[in-house]
Amino acid sequence: MCKDGANAMGALKLLITGANGFLGRACVSAALTRGHSVRALVRSAAVFPEGVQVVQGDLAVGCDAAWLTGIDAVIHTAASVSNAPDALARDTLQATEKLIGAAVAAEQPPLMVLASSIAVYDADVSGAVDEGSPIETLIREREPYVGAKLAQEEALRASSLRGWCLRIGALYGQDERRWNAHIGFKKGAILVSLERAGDVPLVDVADAGTAMICAAETAPNDACEALNIVESALPSRAAFVASEHSGLHVPLHWRLLLPFAFLTEAMIGARAPGLLRPRILRARMQPLSYPNARAITRLGWTPQKQFLGRDL
Repeated sequence: MCKDGANAMGALKLLITGANGFLGRACVSAALTRGHSVRALVRSAAVFPEGVQVVQGDLAVGCDAAWLTGIDAVIHTAASVSNAPDALARDTLQATEKLIGAAVAAEQPPLMVLASSIAVYDADVSGAVDEGSPIETLIREREPYVGAKLAQEEALRASSLRGWCLRIGALYGQDERRWNAHIGFKKGAILVSLERAGDVPLVDVADAGTAMICAAETAPNDACEALNIVESALPSRAAFVASEHSGLHVPLHWRLLLPFAFLTEAMIGARAPGLLRPRILRARMQPLSYPNARAITRLGWTPQKQFLGRDL
């Protein structure tokens, strides 16, 4: 939940891109619950609740000015979730450039709320990762997905728009996406975990959708004000494994893999699996914590779900 909403501030007209995706649908639901009107942009025909205006198109091809007519804020979730460079170039970078260009040219440029990622922080960061922590600069040594998210943030920051960059943790639902890349290797009933300490940066998809809508209701301080969107009581890796894995468990510390990762990357470069590339291995396995206090303060947002334990 978050403060205010349409009852306090008047209903907003929102354009939600990628509205038929995992996060996009959560944003549509949160917007309707909070009394806003929704224009849902989808690439393929989709069914939404009554009252949602559906428009069909491909942002990578272009952003029709009509899609932005009368829009107060854009909730931008449309993006590739893969590490495929071609898909990221088209469906994340090109789509975002077309959208920002059209928004800048609009008669009344809308507020932009970008779904970024908690993964954009520097792989060498330690301790608590908050919004003041440095973002990654050695982009070629990280996953293509991370590079695309950083490029989205930079595109918004370089524009004349005002907006939010919500750095969202790993999304999950009640019965969806329950596993996480911050744990290690898993094949069937066999798990090789690579770290026991540190938090797993998670957030329920409904809570993430609500945060996106709360941001649309709140004036940012700059072109791309960043917030960490994770739940308040994050599970440790040890607690996560105890909850989610019942098969054979082989604990192995990630630092033992570093020599093999350096060798593998030297031999085959970016074609090496993610956990056999040193900077990706470090970024995923460092024992870190992820405070969400700034999001709670700035948006009045309180995540309602907890991966482990009782929901709020």
